[in-house]
Amino acid sequence: MIAGCGLRIGRVKSRAPRVRNPQSAVLLVLAIACSSSPSPTSSSSPVRVPRLEFVPESETFAAAVGEYERIWAADAARIVHTMQEISGLTFTDTAITAIVFEGVSSSGFRDTPMRLRASYPLDTKRATLIHELGHRLQSPLFRRQDEEHGPLFLWLYDVWVRLYGQEFADAQVAVERRRRGPYPRAWDEALALSPRERAERWRAIVSNQRQRRNEE
Repeated sequence: MIAGCGLRIGRVKSRAPRVRNPQSAVLLVLAIACSSSPSPTSSSSPVRVPRLEFVPESETFAAAVGEYERIWAADAARIVHTMQEISGLTFTDTAITAIVFEGVSSSGFRDTPMRLRASYPLDTKRATLIHELGHRLQSPLFRRQDEEHGPLFLWLYDVWVRLYGQEFADAQVAVERRRRGPYPRAWDEALALSPRERAERWRAIVSNQRQRRNEE
């Protein structure tokens, strides 16, 4: 193992011409390998992905559990990386239990399980899983009684766009706008802003909430 490079040296067959100075050849290989490998602090560094266990409330929901499991198996690292990059936050959860049932989805909190609706179409399962994970990601900034959807929607839309495209994001906003409660107004307010304005407002909220929590 070469320090600072993460490269293991083994036997490599090559069709390249022989180099008379073996030491020069080794240095050349290391230079190429290290220049093409991401640094530990780069955006492509490994992401710590929370372990999600999807549990059916009853065997009726086994197929829905399978869909959620396939979403997470395929996209977990990309989802976590994108959410953390856009929000500027880091997941504190290392393991999350998600109960799959037929009812209103919710994020849970710490050891309280997440709850995910079984009957959603596949794309809405993707969007809802990310939505509920978003609540857990930003939860250290807020009190349990705070209404978090306004802040969440400042960055959730951009996560959806980055992961699955604008058509997906717009369709899932339409789904959520049909729900009761704070959803329609919070989405209207978030999408009245440009991506830059959403990001600036979100950064201001993060700064203010961290200051408030530090003063408590």
